[in-house]
Amino acid sequence: MSMMLKYKAVSNVGCVRANNEDMGYANGKLVRDTLAEGCCEPPSAFAVADGMGGYEGGEIASEITVRSFAQALPAIFGLSSEDEVIAALKNWAKTANRLVLDTGELRTELREMGTTFVGLIFTGELLYMINIGDSRCYRLRNDVMKQMSTDHSERERTGNDAIASNVIYNYIGNTPSDFFSDVTVLTPIAGDIYLLCSDGLSDMLSEEEIEANFLDAESLVNLALKAGGRDNVTAITVEV
Repeated sequence: MSMMLKYKAVSNVGCVRANNEDMGYANGKLVRDTLAEGCCEPPSAFAVADGMGGYEGGEIASEITVRSFAQALPAIFGLSSEDEVIAALKNWAKTANRLVLDTGELRTELREMGTTFVGLIFTGELLYMINIGDSRCYRLRNDVMKQMSTDHSERERTGNDAIASNVIYNYIGNTPSDFFSDVTVLTPIAGDIYLLCSDGLSDMLSEEEIEANFLDAESLVNLALKAGGRDNVTAITVEV
């Protein structure tokens, strides 16, 4: 029997910001200030990009990155070996980094822009997670929640909780010599639920609140808004 994925993706500007610098990607759909849901089979992919760099800049960086990811997927879906998929994802990430940098060079008002990125690529039996920055992937398996991605933040790197959580050292739009991407190969099982989110969610809610409302991206986003919605908030849930 083939794997079936049920997904819901929500992206909201929040309660404070004037514009939404986040962008989600859900099985072919771009998600910003909107909701997308449905069911699909692998190969399929989901992603969250959280842009930064002032008015317009962050919006453009996240959209460039998500669109470039979407364009790269057909070739990645066609690969058969784990090593090939990992290499293709890392090559895509380097290309996206260059694309954001080059756009900033062409338009000086966008020079400071960048974006985080976390993505899931379901190829059938396997699941590839790619992570750049501090947007997160969580998994709920047998009622136990676990953060699957590692934040590329100074707080995570140093273990110093006094450092602001949004100080990150890696993102798309980074100096090429400092840029890297983490790609992890996972084996999904029936009943797994995955959550991708921007820090507008993970900074506003405790891990207990996230775990208690894990099933539904819309509920999670609404809770983050109720908690103050200080940032744009994007969440995608994918149930296997």
